[in-house]
Amino acid sequence: MPSRLLNLLLLLPFFSWADQWYKGNTHVHTTLCGHADTKPDAVAQWYHDRGYNFLILSEHNKFIDPSTVKLTGKVRDDFLLVPGEEVTAAVHTTAMNVSRLVPWGFKDKDRSKVLQNHVDETRKAGGVTILNHPNFQRRLHYHEILPVKNLYMFELYNSHPRVYSFGNAHYPSLEQLWDALLDKGMTIYGVSSDDAHKLQKWGEKENNPGRGWVMVRSAELTPDALTSAMLKGDFYSSSGVMLSKLIRGKSSIELEVDSKGTAKELESEFLFGRLVKKGEPGTFVEFIGPQGEIVQSTGGNKASCKIKGAYLRGKVIHRVRKKDGSLREYYAWSQPIFADGR
Repeated sequence: MPSRLLNLLLLLPFFSWADQWYKGNTHVHTTLCGHADTKPDAVAQWYHDRGYNFLILSEHNKFIDPSTVKLTGKVRDDFLLVPGEEVTAAVHTTAMNVSRLVPWGFKDKDRSKVLQNHVDETRKAGGVTILNHPNFQRRLHYHEILPVKNLYMFELYNSHPRVYSFGNAHYPSLEQLWDALLDKGMTIYGVSSDDAHKLQKWGEKENNPGRGWVMVRSAELTPDALTSAMLKGDFYSSSGVMLSKLIRGKSSIELEVDSKGTAKELESEFLFGRLVKKGEPGTFVEFIGPQGEIVQSTGGNKASCKIKGAYLRGKVIHRVRKKDGSLREYYAWSQPIFADGR
């Protein structure tokens, strides 16, 4: 193989020739699970009608064939249902881009073994695994996740009201979990999702859609292309902030906030943001390295940073004072880059 082509291929985890960003949600429920309020067709229609490009109907231990889901009206060419399932046992995972039902019956007191079984069975079905809501109910510890092979994604942000993505007195934040895994040498990317169950009753404390998503840079809108891009970390996760630029270079990250796109997202009646008690309104960019250390913090809509340790990841914080006086934060998270051979 010519050395120039080899060098280009080696850069694939950081660069892509693709120039299209696709908005998607990897985790949502329907009446088929028994505790959601909307049928698969109507759930898919909701996301289609609000400009999403792809969706996984990730039902508990059920495989929903996308060909059976019928949308009404003029269906956009740039909307895709990616086949999937939420494999539900002692741990929950999204089986992304699978060809069939993934079995879930494996049991073991060791949750690392259960999670490994999910990953292995999902791979047999042609898909990849996203670990769902590690902070839901009995939380997953980093030492339970670390031994699992071929696990490259987890839910960094899940907007379900009973998933404590930002931590509390009993749970560390999922960013802390992420850094613990990265510090131990794991290559793992953070996904943002809805995990919505309710579309008939709306409110800040309701489990509604439209509050967490991924933006994937892909050469084309197909299940395989999207999956491949996410496995390379060629995406960012959002709870409201949109980016106009994101470059994950070999030794640096550069990003810029899309102010108009963010403002448009924040106009949504479904998007409430995270309630915080202190801080100045504005947009801030943090770059985070080993042990969760903030290696650079910048005010404003754009910033760049060179890697100074084993890894570097970017985070945008957009803080807004609402009309009712409350202070709310919205985020975008880039995927990490590595300087240690990962």
